[in-house]
Amino acid sequence: MKKNILLLLLVSTKSLFAQGDREITYGLFVGGIHSTLSNLPDMIVVKGLYDGNTFEEKGKFGGTGGFFINWKYPYAKVAIQTELSYSGQGTDLNYEDIKGLKYKMTFGYSYINVGAQFKYYPFEGFYIGAGPYIGFNLASDNIKYTSNAQEVFGNSGAYFEPDANVEKVLKASFTGKNYFYGTLALGYEFNSNFSVGARYSLGLTDAVRTEENGHRYSENKNKINSISLIIGYSFDFDDLGNF
Repeated sequence: MKKNILLLLLVSTKSLFAQGDREITYGLFVGGIHSTLSNLPDMIVVKGLYDGNTFEEKGKFGGTGGFFINWKYPYAKVAIQTELSYSGQGTDLNYEDIKGLKYKMTFGYSYINVGAQFKYYPFEGFYIGAGPYIGFNLASDNIKYTSNAQEVFGNSGAYFEPDANVEKVLKASFTGKNYFYGTLALGYEFNSNFSVGARYSLGLTDAVRTEENGHRYSENKNKINSISLIIGYSFDFDDLGNF
């Protein structure tokens, strides 16, 4: 009887620890990203101050890629994935007025992103994920400016600022910031270790700071939202006991 009880305990304990087994993989991912930076017109021109002009914000395409570690618990159909990645994000702001002046400002920021997401697997291979991230700005003054001011005002005798001077003022007036964002993800992990996924990232904090200036540039909540498509490849750790 005692032997039977001991055997039952051993089998139960083994089953309990088997449920605690996890699959740990690491790998790389790359992809494309389309991002937008909100509220730029109100930052440049005070609302209602001028008439006869239009602004158009156009999101930018960029690249993204990084490294991940994925802790998967198959018995619970969940995983936690931590990431370190790079992304290029920004927006073009196009201006035109009734005098024929046109200019384009390009806010082109680069980020190192750190974060994690909780993943749920409704069925084998397919996952739904969500989690918090922070983006560290690597190019806080990367603003470009081009216009047709020379063509419009060059022969009029009126003074106008050369594009290089305007760009210098913009770089001094606006500073890209580190920002927090949340990510929602969908994807599929193949048995061949390849994976594909789509992500939507919602900016949670301001991504641009307006410095003190004499040009009526104002502080706004400028948030970055993005959509990305990625492909990845993972490798298995040989010794799971070390994690």
